[in-house]
Amino acid sequence: MRAVRVFIVLALALGSGCARQSVAAAPHAAPRAVPLVSAPKAPAWSAADLRRLRARLAGPLGRSALATSGIAIVDSQGRSLFVRREHTAAVPASTFKLLVAVTALQTLGPDYRFETRLESLDVPHNGTLDGDIYLVGDGDPSLTADNLRGGVGVVARSGITDITGAVVADATLFGGHEINPAWEPDDLQYDYAAGTSALSLDEGTVEFHLVPASVGAPARIDVRPPSQAVNVRGGVLTGYSTTLSIDRAADRNDFSFAGGLAVNAEQSFYRPVINQPLYVAGVARSMLLARDITVEGRARTGVAPVVATVLWRHYSAPLKSLLSHMLFESDNHYAEQLLRTVGAHGATIGAQPSAPGTERSGSLVERSVFERLGAPTDGLRVVDGSGLAPSDRVAPIDLATLLARANLDPTGDVLFHDLPRVGIEGTVRRHDVTTALGRARAKSGHISNVDALAGYVDTRRHGRVAFAILVNDSRADDGVVDDGIDSTLDILAGS
Repeated sequence: MRAVRVFIVLALALGSGCARQSVAAAPHAAPRAVPLVSAPKAPAWSAADLRRLRARLAGPLGRSALATSGIAIVDSQGRSLFVRREHTAAVPASTFKLLVAVTALQTLGPDYRFETRLESLDVPHNGTLDGDIYLVGDGDPSLTADNLRGGVGVVARSGITDITGAVVADATLFGGHEINPAWEPDDLQYDYAAGTSALSLDEGTVEFHLVPASVGAPARIDVRPPSQAVNVRGGVLTGYSTTLSIDRAADRNDFSFAGGLAVNAEQSFYRPVINQPLYVAGVARSMLLARDITVEGRARTGVAPVVATVLWRHYSAPLKSLLSHMLFESDNHYAEQLLRTVGAHGATIGAQPSAPGTERSGSLVERSVFERLGAPTDGLRVVDGSGLAPSDRVAPIDLATLLARANLDPTGDVLFHDLPRVGIEGTVRRHDVTTALGRARAKSGHISNVDALAGYVDTRRHGRVAFAILVNDSRADDGVVDDGIDSTLDILAGS
């Protein structure tokens, strides 16, 4: 982990543009471990209750691939209500995001905010900033070009007109591969498989805004935000239909365009960038130049000084809001950034020695949270934070018990309300439930040969239950599987 820095904060950083963002007194403080609280009072499941429940669930959970899939439904204390192949580790797909959500709430706290800074070694004088200007990343998954543009505006309004050094990106809080080597190569061209960096912008992507012309004429390709680090090759002709391909070179941000764009079909496409710290530094440099600030050096990466003058400070929204976005939209980039962030902060809860944020260090913190909450780890294999890797593994009983035990923690209510309501919103809005409408909240998971759902159901008489259903079957009929899951949620809700 980077050494603790001593900051000299300029008066300009305390102006209205930054004071509005500095809303957390201690954004890096992690909560101390707290004992679990008692479950809300609800009538216990009697032996007769369990017999009736299991008999009713046997039908929908015996359909198609569900009959041979991993299923765990547990009560508020983690006691089994209905289980099948519950200890068999399975591919979780995006239900894996629940692990990093629980871990982040446990280690960082629901009010944690990411911090991004522009810094310098010396205090500017007479409009000149001698030396480099540093852009320091804290792993914020939500940082946008507009946020950075606002920071550059603060620098411009401070009176700085000349920077004698370079724009230096400090992303040293994270380590390891930018692109997870366990991800499928075919995914890497798409925005949902953007890389991970302590300094990323617009979720690790660049926007290409295409504007058609008259039929037969080249369409205009605008790069947003403008950056000399992104090169556009080839072109797109305006036609009667959109048959477009965008391919990035393997080792640089060179994008080749080919095909056609339908007339009157102005639209944007997003593609992941690589070497993100250098890319973001280049964007920042372009923004400074656009504000008539001379920057004599180029963009590069490096390490910010320990004693620094803060020119601009930006805080993200609270973690609980970021988790809501991640779980509603199944945002892979948020999950990957969070896994490395908890890895970097693992020393604060005694999970590991101080280390950069990597998938490995994050996985150790996740395991420590399983242990703290008393959840099993049968066959748990953490390869990434998002579940995009087909080599991730978790057993249904692990996931369901983790959810049940996390719900007893003071942060459990945050997690519950950050999950989308099944049949109403988010990626679970298309589920067709009746009794469970408004009573079930869950995270879905879908990659090749995987159909998964995990979350909570508020039953009518027995309080809240947690469930994990992980279908790994290439022959599964997704429609039949989803119908069986929906009927299961309805039965639980009415129990």
